[in-house]
Amino acid sequence: MLADTETLYWRAWCELLKPCNVEFTWADYCRIGRGIREERMLESLALMVSDTDAMHGIRQRVPEAREMVRRWKLAELPITEATIDLLKSLAGWILGLVTSSDRSDVEPLLLRAGIAHCFTACVFGDETTTHKPDPAPYLMMREKLGVSDGVVFEDSDAGFESAAAAGFDVIRVETPGQLPALVRKLLKWECTEQAG
Repeated sequence: MLADTETLYWRAWCELLKPCNVEFTWADYCRIGRGIREERMLESLALMVSDTDAMHGIRQRVPEAREMVRRWKLAELPITEATIDLLKSLAGWILGLVTSSDRSDVEPLLLRAGIAHCFTACVFGDETTTHKPDPAPYLMMREKLGVSDGVVFEDSDAGFESAAAAGFDVIRVETPGQLPALVRKLLKWECTEQAG
């Protein structure tokens, strides 16, 4: 939800599915692929692609899809200026980033946007063997930050379930562009509560 990358992943999966003549809509992707690792995505796609040879071909082309997404992300930064400004304005707050993506996919983006230093800790998909919707990634974040609770902003069902099961309050973010307004609204509410 920090970056608008889900549409890029959807486009990449569509490319892999083209030879199979499978219609793979954005709604399909949101239902089975949003916020999850490739392994689970492939399990779900196997239910849509009945030809085992075609499915084998898709599995073989996953690195190609990863590379497509990397190129697209670096060609046009998928993090809005408003989000970058927000993160830079939160100096002094304890911020964590939990993502299903691997470190090699995320760090170049954070560095290019100039926001890598904004996060006290990160949990990347290749750091844990158990992924969202399991609470393991958010439990790892709790340990890294040394906190027992906090507020998480999530855009996927898997992420929402993971954070809630780890004991965090979770706020749904429908699109990455909503994040700055949602965070500012929460901070304004918290300041009002503390003042009262």
